[in-house]
Amino acid sequence: MTLIKPAAVYVKLVAAAVVATLFTYPFFRADQPENFDIWSVLNWFMAAALAVVLLTTWRRRSAAGTHDKNARAMFVFAVAVTIAFVPNWFADIVDSSDNLTMWYLIDTALPILLWTEGHRLWKSV
Repeated sequence: MTLIKPAAVYVKLVAAAVVATLFTYPFFRADQPENFDIWSVLNWFMAAALAVVLLTTWRRRSAAGTHDKNARAMFVFAVAVTIAFVPNWFADIVDSSDNLTMWYLIDTALPILLWTEGHRLWKSV
């Protein structure tokens, strides 16, 4: 059984959830309980989606060799978003010293990356 279609659906759903949360968060931020933040939950799904995208873009890049510049670019984009995401996420988990500006950059780039790779995965089967 192939897991490509479910992976495509998953990464696209996470992309949509990040965009929806980013746009609506200012409206419900004040109403959230002090010990619960929607981003704390969503970050786990974002991390899993990033892992899927890193794996799929790396496999595509490896299979394509040096001729496919798009495969290389997508892998580099995935690595760049991961490099921004992981330390900021860990800083948030450990002592809440994460950088809000970095989150806005991540929450802008990540959905683009996830949606693009999800669309490519869906079309590849």
